[in-house]
Amino acid sequence: MEAPLQMNRKVFISYSWTTPAHEQWVLALAERLMADGIEVVIDKWDLKEGHDLYDFMESMVKSEGIHKVLIILDKKYSEKADARSGGVGTETQIISPKIYKDTSQEKFIPIVVERDNLGNAFLPTFLEGRVYIDMSNNDQFEKNYESLIRNIYDRPLYSKPKVGAAPKYLFEETPMNFKTSFLLRSFDSHYDRHPNRLNSMIREFLDEFYINLKAFGITFETHDHIGVGKAICDSVNQYTPLRDDYITFVDKLTKLGVEFDFDVMVRFFENLTLLTAPGDGRGSWTNHEFDNFRLFIRELFLYTVAVAMKNECYWLVENALHSGYFTKDSRNYRNDAKSFDAFNYHVDVIDKYYKDTFSQNFFSPMADLMIKRLPETVSKSQLVQADLLCHYVAELKDVYWFPMTYIYDSSGKSEIFYKLVSKRHFEKVKGVFGFDTVEEFKAKLIKMKAEESSSNRIRYSGSFDSVSPLYSVVEIESLATVR
Repeated sequence: MEAPLQMNRKVFISYSWTTPAHEQWVLALAERLMADGIEVVIDKWDLKEGHDLYDFMESMVKSEGIHKVLIILDKKYSEKADARSGGVGTETQIISPKIYKDTSQEKFIPIVVERDNLGNAFLPTFLEGRVYIDMSNNDQFEKNYESLIRNIYDRPLYSKPKVGAAPKYLFEETPMNFKTSFLLRSFDSHYDRHPNRLNSMIREFLDEFYINLKAFGITFETHDHIGVGKAICDSVNQYTPLRDDYITFVDKLTKLGVEFDFDVMVRFFENLTLLTAPGDGRGSWTNHEFDNFRLFIRELFLYTVAVAMKNECYWLVENALHSGYFTKDSRNYRNDAKSFDAFNYHVDVIDKYYKDTFSQNFFSPMADLMIKRLPETVSKSQLVQADLLCHYVAELKDVYWFPMTYIYDSSGKSEIFYKLVSKRHFEKVKGVFGFDTVEEFKAKLIKMKAEESSSNRIRYSGSFDSVSPLYSVVEIESLATVR
């Protein structure tokens, strides 16, 4: 159980009146801390006429009501602090070595905001060798600002885990952290400053994601389906925080309202298929060694569609469903351009593991595993509807995608389907289905209806529920008939 969050934090800021610009920077930091629930004491707000300057600083440092003292370190501060070796100086906002020595060092947080020409931080003699927070670089500001407020709230990013043997236990108690998380935290500020660098930001995130994902390779201690299935399920659970970073990334991208080079995403999914076979030149292997990556790939593609649909980023959905993918797995030895159905992976060993370990009643243990691990930002309905959309578009393209989550559909028709009666909506989404005109779409649906019979409905073996055919989901005669 997590400890209750300590609220009502209060800090004192010690800084040098170096320049008006520096003073403004300090004030901006104070205002942001206040906005994040931390009360700030600073001379410009709290020191009144008639107050003793030295008394004010010393009382703040020694006050039990002040949880932390932030020391803003630039060149001037360092020089003035070293000049106050005896505890006396002209600028009494500066912490003296004596006061520092007489107070618990944990109370002080040195914050470096300036470095010399060699890149060395300006530190007073009494702070040399101390760990500090670096805010001298704008590119690292957001990450290190988070370190600052975590320090103030005593909520460190890394907590020592409890001792335990079960991987699942360790995963639940101490979530894994990846560099992708840091890239996400700085994404908005980087984009605001450099919107023309969006493509390189996307590449950087996806490259880092790929590096982290590769680390989830499995070495099996046993090759029976229960041992293999458990190892794969454990791997899936461990990778979930990384997957959630990807989902957050796609969410940010699809909310920008701008288009980017989708080939970056195409290459990412092409490279993912490298993980479904050994990269060390081995001549033989078992599929189970890479089954966890097959599940990852299917899930990542599905969430790409689901999040883009949620944010009405239809151009991205269109590109995801209609791009050619030069996959690099063993199934594409001719290097042909594949449709998105290349990611329609199914992991049989999870089915066997689930059924032997838990119950015989699962139509799809793999679907159950995906549904039970839904992130907070994507609903069950949104994931299922994305799965169904992939299935319907695959039918229109004469390829195959089995919507394994369809049995969890309880919401009825998705908005993208029932709003097709609207001309405006049709114009927005027609590319998702691969058509330019209403007439083309109608003709395809009529042809599908004439050719399909109840015997070839898509369903799980033993299930009475089947996937509704597209011609019954879309009202053919009402397509694009209202404004």
